[in-house]
Amino acid sequence: MWHRILWKRPLAAGPLAGGPAAHATRVKRRPSLESLEGRQLLTASLAPIADVATTAGQGYQLTLDGSASGAATQKFTASSDNPDIKVAVADGQFWTIDVQHLSAGAGDPTILNEPLTFQFFPQVAPQTVDRITNFSNDGYYVDTGRYFPRILQGFVAQGGSDSPTSTSSSSGVPAIGIEVNPAVDFSSFGQLAMANTGQPNSSDAQFFITFGPQPSLNQKYTIFGQQVAGLDTLTKMSQISTIPNSQGENSVPVNPVTITSSTISDQNPNGALLIDATAARPGESATITVTATDPADGSTVARSFRVYTAGTTGAVRQIGDVLIATPTPHPKNYRGTDTIEVKQVEAPTIPPSQNLQVFVNGVLDSIQPDPFALSQILIQGSKANNQITVDNDVAVPATINGGMGQRRRNVVQGGGGFTLLHGWFGDTTLKAGDGFNRMAGRQGQVRFKANDNTQYAFAGFARGHSSDGQMRRPNGTYYKFVHNRLVPVLKIRG
Repeated sequence: MWHRILWKRPLAAGPLAGGPAAHATRVKRRPSLESLEGRQLLTASLAPIADVATTAGQGYQLTLDGSASGAATQKFTASSDNPDIKVAVADGQFWTIDVQHLSAGAGDPTILNEPLTFQFFPQVAPQTVDRITNFSNDGYYVDTGRYFPRILQGFVAQGGSDSPTSTSSSSGVPAIGIEVNPAVDFSSFGQLAMANTGQPNSSDAQFFITFGPQPSLNQKYTIFGQQVAGLDTLTKMSQISTIPNSQGENSVPVNPVTITSSTISDQNPNGALLIDATAARPGESATITVTATDPADGSTVARSFRVYTAGTTGAVRQIGDVLIATPTPHPKNYRGTDTIEVKQVEAPTIPPSQNLQVFVNGVLDSIQPDPFALSQILIQGSKANNQITVDNDVAVPATINGGMGQRRRNVVQGGGGFTLLHGWFGDTTLKAGDGFNRMAGRQGQVRFKANDNTQYAFAGFARGHSSDGQMRRPNGTYYKFVHNRLVPVLKIRG
């Protein structure tokens, strides 16, 4: 029996990371979810939860990190302020497997009995959870199906085989069918699922752990848990040296990866959250509030975060390595405000990667490129009032124009990369970000908020057109930022 899951290479524009980014200095390291040994705070704890970008009509699962509590276990509750985006806390037991791998040389990590802990989803896959629980309690994953014969970077680590090099194995127990739920999808890393052959009733004993979103697997494989601790170990597993298998897939560990212990527990200070966006429309969002309670002393702590379902705003596009954002036109005499915000966030992948997100009038656009694949960001405001912000986490060079509204109020703020800020029409405030920047605006209608990274600011006035119809270059005054203020200068060099 050939127990494996089929891998489809993700699209280049997708959220996957197949390996270390070329600009690794701009990638943030994901916090680990590890128990804090010896720490006895004995009070409720819940780490901050980052905002989530998901797809309307799908689900998303994430880890609740309460490891700083020092408690043996915690209780979690959750609520959403949008009935179209529901939320539930996993209520299953915790499965811990210890993994061992000896290095085969440089770049191949050593893993010595390091744990991976998952919380089961019995409300999603009761038959599968029972099966894995029984296999664990019977010692199957230590005595027989103890190998991880397949580790494919950017995809999955597959374990539970009786062979260190082949996924073709059988437990001897009749296989079962898949258990899928439309609200549970392959949207992140550390998701625990059952392998199958692609045929009905072919889930046996082998399981896999994702290294990132795998949308091609949605509703084809049973997701029955989420990793809640041991992410450092999973990261090491993603770095294990491999060689090609008989089909040419570079996924067989050079040295065996084995399970040395497999235990089931009712207690853990961490947990898992299931977000259901199957009823949401593109562009909807919700505020989710999660509360952790320490049952020993009754103490509580709450965290809130936003869930966004990406939509097609019509304002964002990518041409080659350039990201462009321009609000869609409004009716004549529109008096409202267009907002554009560009953020750089951590993508749900191992190894860590980044995505750029563009929010247009509060709606997250579905175009979310890897910032390391971009050379430039171009943003053009509209004829309405404009609030344009590039966050300081964004190091991609940007050119930002405040818009064309003659009687509008615009605020334009640069980010962490080299930025050109321009505001010629309407009353405009140009704010320097943390990156090297230059600013230019219309004299009498522009305000500069410069900083030490401002090379110059130019306040000019139009000179009309020459006799041949060509627009004359504007005249004006250049300013340098000196001793925390702008001072006029006669000439700018460089």
